[in-house]
Formats: sequence, structure tokens, C-alpha cells
Amino acid sequence: MGKNRFYILLIAWTLAVPSFGQTNRYMVFFKDKNGSGYSIDRPEEFLSERSLLRRERQHILITTRDIPVSDTYVTTLDLMDSVTVYFTTKWMNGVLVETDQSKIAVITALPFVRNVEYVAPGSKLGGSRVIRKLKIEADFMANGNNNSKEESDPQNALIGVDSMHKAGFLGQGMLIAIFDSGFEKVDQSSFYSHLYSNNKITATRDFIRATGNVYRYDNHGSRVLSCISAFKEGVFSGTAPQADVVLCVTEDVSTEYKVEEYNWLFAAEFADSIGVDVINSSVGYSYFDDETMDYTYDDLNGQTTVITKAAKMAAATGMLVVVSQGNEGNNFWKYMNAPADADSILAVGAVTYDLTRSSFSSYGPTSDGRIKPDVSALGTQVRVAYGEDIFFSNGTSFSSPMVAGLAAGFWQAWPDLTNIEVIEYLKMTASQADAPDTLIGYGVPDFVRAYNKAKINEGDLKGEFIVFPNPVTQKRVIYLYSDSLDSPGMIELAFYDLKGSTLSTTAVTVNGEKVPVEVDVSFLRPGIYIVNIINGEKRLKSKLVIL
Repeated sequence: MGKNRFYILLIAWTLAVPSFGQTNRYMVFFKDKNGSGYSIDRPEEFLSERSLLRRERQHILITTRDIPVSDTYVTTLDLMDSVTVYFTTKWMNGVLVETDQSKIAVITALPFVRNVEYVAPGSKLGGSRVIRKLKIEADFMANGNNNSKEESDPQNALIGVDSMHKAGFLGQGMLIAIFDSGFEKVDQSSFYSHLYSNNKITATRDFIRATGNVYRYDNHGSRVLSCISAFKEGVFSGTAPQADVVLCVTEDVSTEYKVEEYNWLFAAEFADSIGVDVINSSVGYSYFDDETMDYTYDDLNGQTTVITKAAKMAAATGMLVVVSQGNEGNNFWKYMNAPADADSILAVGAVTYDLTRSSFSSYGPTSDGRIKPDVSALGTQVRVAYGEDIFFSNGTSFSSPMVAGLAAGFWQAWPDLTNIEVIEYLKMTASQADAPDTLIGYGVPDFVRAYNKAKINEGDLKGEFIVFPNPVTQKRVIYLYSDSLDSPGMIELAFYDLKGSTLSTTAVTVNGEKVPVEVDVSFLRPGIYIVNIINGEKRLKSKLVIL
């Protein structure tokens, strides 16, 4: 080993290992929520009306996971010498603290503490970061500007957003949260004057330094936001320029540590609490400055990484989570970054204008064999706004927000859909839905195709009967109930996918009027289905969601 190599390894090891006397960041997890003071019977005390309405529309129950952490536990930590408390997480039942490593044994010994996890070195609000690990990104801005008329039209047309806008769906009434690394010049740019004049920036949060100032650090988030929200008549339009937005800084551009996954978790819980409909996240994680935190490909199984668990929890509240697949296609890693491996979300890859995979776009599948990305959109030579100019940018960072805006407009058109149904419609009508692969997933989505498919399915659910539970989760059994059923006797059931293909037919016995009929649906994979019931001359139809 050469001398220089030795010193490089020594410096890296010194920075990676927390030492006594140094203030670091830790997650402290609790055993329970005793002393929280909240109850699932009073959700209005910790969730906004908008958040509760989103759950109600999708038949999502409030659970103990939604209850905030114990104030008693947090206060106990905060009163300890040299321990500073920052953000809490109700979904994972813990709190981010800043303290010296010498305090960890004392904290761990507290009777209500389950465990403590080291997540980053140094002080959150002070101190300098010396080493910066430059991730290889296929993400650039060209020099100069090009303000010719409606430069965003071709990339919007690729996914049918031009038709979506002509139909009047520009995201009105939808709330989109963007998690990124910074939003420089957004508050100074005329591309966003419509947001400020109409109070459409609902909230801003800086989870890096615990402030509300998100208009600094980096311009990556500015360019990402432009794909959704920027608008200048005759010059540029994002995919959902009339949507309300929430801007959150979760990614620390100066370093890469696991704390940023928890920042994402804090932001997702905040988004949920204020009633966000769609989250766009153009950040992802696989390796860190501290190599002991690195993930392996085996970890991309939808169950392991912190941010993947957080994304699934966010989706479980009814929010639609849209994330970039990653720009690792040309790198040693090659695969997606977490949380793109999560189920129940949309992971978005990048394509060129001829609908082939952009060379940098990360590969699937997940390590447990699921198709990823889910869909893809333009990621090569995407026009984005920054300051007063329009630039070219490359990356799945920009294909993701375009799809997020498309999803918001589609959901605006069909507000009774669940987040999972929105995902399924976009996937099933994408350009290669019949032959998905691990390069661009189900292909490039299209608003017109998705809208027309929803119109056929959602507009024809007449004479519905009740299917419960719906969605179906672990126990693959459903119960059918309708006071329209003749009884006793046999009824015929037919299961279809949303393309109209018959999956199964069966006959079941109705034992009496208004008596539920039990049906085994274990043969159905996760997805959305239509159940037809034939009872004499009656023809009834219902939607069935399998999670």
C-alpha cells in the first residue's frame, strides 16, 4: 500500500468513526408512545382536515403509527446535559438528537429507549464539512439560455400533458411536496410569480439546518421544481403549474450520511400532516461518505433501507410518492437508488425522445425480482428553468417531477381514485405495458390513454355491491354483500384486470339475503381488478384493490 493511499484511508476512517468529545447526530428510538397525550379517536389534534379527508376518500384508517411520539420521552432527553433534540418521527417512533458519544450509553439505558443509531458526524447547526463525496451524476446544465416559444411543449407532449392542460387539468386543488437539496432563486424568478401572487407555496421546511429558508444550498431543487411548477406564458410550462406546492430540503449536498434518509422521513410525515397529495423526490441513496452505512444490491428488496420504509409508510397514508430511479446506469453501482425499490410508489426512469433508455438511467429489477423502474419519461435534454433562463438538464431527477405533475393532473381528473389506482392506470396504459422490462419499466405514460381507460372502468361501475375489505392486504379473502342479490342460490363471479382480460370465473353460493359471501382471491397479484357478478338477470360490477 502506497503512503498516499494509507493517509487517505486514515483520514476517511477518522472522519467516519464517532469519537468521544465530538458532537454527532443520532436517532433515538422509543419502545412505546406512553405519555404521548394523543389518541386515534381525536386525529384532528395531530392531522389537518385535508390530511383526514385524503384518508377518508381512500378508506384509510388512523392507526397508532399516526400518533405523535411521547412528549414525556422527548422532554426527558431535551433536559439532559449536552443533548439537543430536533425532529421527531411518529412512524418510526423516535427523535433526532445532537450529542456527544459519551452520552449514548446513558441515553440507551433509559427505560423507554429501544435503541440508538449513529446517523452522521458533527453538529447539525454548526461546524464545517471538510470532505465532500462527489457522486457521479448524469445531471448537468448547458451554458446559455434558450427562451424560444413554449420550450416545454415537446417534453410535455411526450406524456400527454399538452392534452391534459387543454382539458383544463393543470393541478388545481392538488398539493405537491418536493423533497430536494435546495431551491436557489425560486423566490426571485418570474417563472414562479404565479405561485407567490396566488399563495400557492403552502409551506417550506429546511430539514438540514432546521430552518424555513429553502432558497439556498443548491439549484437542483430549483430545476426539479420547474418541471412541475414553472410557468411563463408562451415560454415555458411545467406539468402541473397550478398545483399548490410544499418545498422541503432533505438532501445535504455537502456530505452523504444516513441522516438524510431520516430527513426524508421527517419531511414525509410533515407532508402527510398538512394534507399533501403527491410527493416528488429526486434524491436517492445507495452509498455514503461513511462506507459502513453503504447498502448492497440485496438491500434493494423493498423492505430494508430507511428511506424505502419511509416511502412505503407515506404511501400507506394515501399520498402518491413519485421518485427518481437514479443516475447510476453508467457507474459501478448500475442499479436503482433507494427508495425506488419500494412497492406502492412510482419509480421513474429516464428516456430519450425516441423512447429508449437514457444511458445513465439506473437499472432494475429490485433484488427480490420486481420490475423497476415503474415508468419512464424524458430525462435526456430536458428543458428546465433556473433564475430567468431555460437550460438543458439530464437526469432521472427531471423525468420524475414531470411524471409527478402528470399524476397530479390525472388524479385531479379522477379524484375518487386511490393513490395505488393512479399508479396502476399510469402503468397499464404506458407505452410498453404489455411487455415491461427492467430498463424503462412499463414504458412512457400518457394522460390521454390513462384518462380514457379510467373513463371506461370508473364510469361504468353501475349497480355496485360491497366488497370488503377493500383494499385487500394480507389475508387474501374478500366478502361480497349486496341487498340486490337473490337468495338462496348460485351466483357467478368473473375477475378482470383493468385491460379487460378475464382472469378467473367461479360460482359461489348465496346462503341468504344480505348474508356476506366469502371468496378466496389468493390467486390475484397486487393490483386493481374489476369483479363482475351475475345473478340471474342482474349484472353488477365493483372495483377490487389488492395490496
